[in-house]
Amino acid sequence: MTASRTEQILTDVLPHTTVLGRDAIEQSQVMDLPSLLSREAGFQFTQTGGRGGQATAFLRGAASLQVLVLVDGVPMTKQDTTGAVSLEHIMLDQVDRIEIVRGNVSAIHGSGAVGGVIQVFTRQGTGEPTVFATAEQGSLGTSRRQMGTQGSVGRFGYSVSVSRLDTRGINAANIAQTTNANPDLDGYTNENRTLALSYKLNDDHQLGLRSTQFNGRFDYDVSGSFSSPQDVHKGGAKIDSNSFFWSGRLNPIWSARLSHTDAKERNTTQTLGSFPFATEAETRSQITSWSNKFDLDSWVLSWGADHQSQGIDMSTDGVSGLSRQRSASALYGGAVFNRNAHGLQLNARRDHVQGMSHKDSLYLGYGFSLNRQWKLIASHSTAFNVPPLGYLFDPYSGNPNLRPETAETQELGLQWAAGPHRLRSTWFDTRTRDLLLYDFNTWQFGNVSRVKNQGLETSYSGRFHMTDLRASLSLQDPINETTGLQLVRRAKTLASVSVSQSLGLWTLGGSARYTGARPDVAGVPELPSNVLVDLTARYVLSRDLTAFGRIENLTDARYQTAFGYNQLPRTLTIGLSWKMKPVKP
Repeated sequence: MTASRTEQILTDVLPHTTVLGRDAIEQSQVMDLPSLLSREAGFQFTQTGGRGGQATAFLRGAASLQVLVLVDGVPMTKQDTTGAVSLEHIMLDQVDRIEIVRGNVSAIHGSGAVGGVIQVFTRQGTGEPTVFATAEQGSLGTSRRQMGTQGSVGRFGYSVSVSRLDTRGINAANIAQTTNANPDLDGYTNENRTLALSYKLNDDHQLGLRSTQFNGRFDYDVSGSFSSPQDVHKGGAKIDSNSFFWSGRLNPIWSARLSHTDAKERNTTQTLGSFPFATEAETRSQITSWSNKFDLDSWVLSWGADHQSQGIDMSTDGVSGLSRQRSASALYGGAVFNRNAHGLQLNARRDHVQGMSHKDSLYLGYGFSLNRQWKLIASHSTAFNVPPLGYLFDPYSGNPNLRPETAETQELGLQWAAGPHRLRSTWFDTRTRDLLLYDFNTWQFGNVSRVKNQGLETSYSGRFHMTDLRASLSLQDPINETTGLQLVRRAKTLASVSVSQSLGLWTLGGSARYTGARPDVAGVPELPSNVLVDLTARYVLSRDLTAFGRIENLTDARYQTAFGYNQLPRTLTIGLSWKMKPVKP
């Protein structure tokens, strides 16, 4: 869906795309979104501490602000002065599948899709009625509990799921590398839920609603001369989204969908100690979307319109520092063609954000099948990224004269697909202008850099009899053209391999991830390369009950993704999963 806004067979998709379904999520046994994505080509993330620590995603060397993350079609980029995405608070208990599209796809999804798009689809009410529950316990006082039900009965579809994660965590700050940081444990709690309801009016028309919430509460550490080892720092992130939709087939070739979403994210911090203070920032958005699809002989045509209202309220110790709102609208269209050996995709979009000139973006891709297994792919695409409201209007660091970032990408790819096997290798060249960064010379955000990234990314997924195998290798060179230096915290080499083997009632698995050396922020040492190894096991106790366990960071590697902040040591987790399905006669 994400690569063209229309359903496609994965081997027909022209942008480099990965789909992770519910089976792959459960097989991995990981808890949160960044941990799962770190095994995929081109993806890297940094985190200031253990679970719940602030995470920054990188996709093809583009940071969180340039990676569009969607949850059920809703953009997750915050409008505050971070421009971040709260990936660390999105728990996989509520996720049905994830689609990763690499490269410029603003022509399909709008602002922010410079490095690509990560779209999360939450649980849906389809299939046979099922009741499920999971309980697990692990190192560092970690526990997770989940229960839910989903399915369809007649015209009615439903899905309800609730989950809670608790951990006492680790000391996030490395005391030998930080100043005046509190050496206490930094715990984390996440309560999350999803609700999906749908009703088929008839064979052609459906109404529905979706409601999701992720509520993370965390402790964190601060370093510096204005902090004290006795200071206590706490934070929270509460993400809410509620959507209503209608979808229908208006005639044999024309289908449409109309949806409206209210979403908000409330972020808070509180410091108790020598300099007590509290902050609050709330990002709000309302999105109305109208999309249409026409299924013709060898063509699938699409067009639609979006309208958004974006807002931000920020305060410190209850005193308002920023309250702003703006509107954004877009018109888009696309065409996908497949006949014989030829595949073509064309997408065009015009966005207008209040206070800025309109932005046009384009995606043009062509695929040629050499035979039934091999395909050549080439594409040209453009993208843009609008500054968050906090970048523009924050009273201390805002710059109302900021321009949107713009990017252009050329790609050449080769794909081999045979049976359950799919191998995709893509060479890319991305150039970004007017990069949005904080400028320490002016103490404001500015358009201070030009960036280029060239590289080769390869991904493989397949099955050999009873063995599932996934692997990826990314070679890239993300450079700030203004300074000639490698972009901070981006590794030039990323690699991963995951294997799962079925042995009767047992399923055994393992994964290894390699991250190359990379520079950190100015004035601190380079972050060395590291390898992380995880092991998993599952055993079927009965038709409905499965025992599982995992060891993360098997070698107890000591590594950092951001200088001065510890990462999780070796941990052990065991649990039980129960899933009850109706017995067929």
